[in-house]
Amino acid sequence: MSLEFPENMREFEDKFAIKKARDSKITKEQVMRQTIQDTFQAYLDYAEDGHYDTGKLVGNEIRVLDLNNQVTKKIQPIGDSFEQDFETNTDRLLGYLEDEANKAAEM
Repeated sequence: MSLEFPENMREFEDKFAIKKARDSKITKEQVMRQTIQDTFQAYLDYAEDGHYDTGKLVGNEIRVLDLNNQVTKKIQPIGDSFEQDFETNTDRLLGYLEDEANKAAEM
C-alpha cells in the first residue's frame, strides 16, 4: 500500500519515524492503533462505494457505526489484540480487516 496504510512492520516503522519527528510525544501504540483504524475505514469505504459507516477502534474491538452513530457490528481481533495481530502477521490481519469490512458493508 503506502506509508499511509503500511503492509508490514518495516513500513510501519517508517510511518512511526515520520510521525515521531513531527510530534515527539506520540507513541508507537497510538500510531499503530490509528493505522489499524484507518486501514479498516479505507476497506469499509471501498466496500460501501463511499463513506457511509465509520469504524472506530475502541478498546480491543472495532465498532462499526452507521450514520445515526448506532453500532451495527463489533469486530474482535484474531488473537489477543489488533496490535499483536499486526506485529505477528500483518498480511493475515489486513485480509481479515478487508473481509470484516465487506461483511459490515453487506449489513
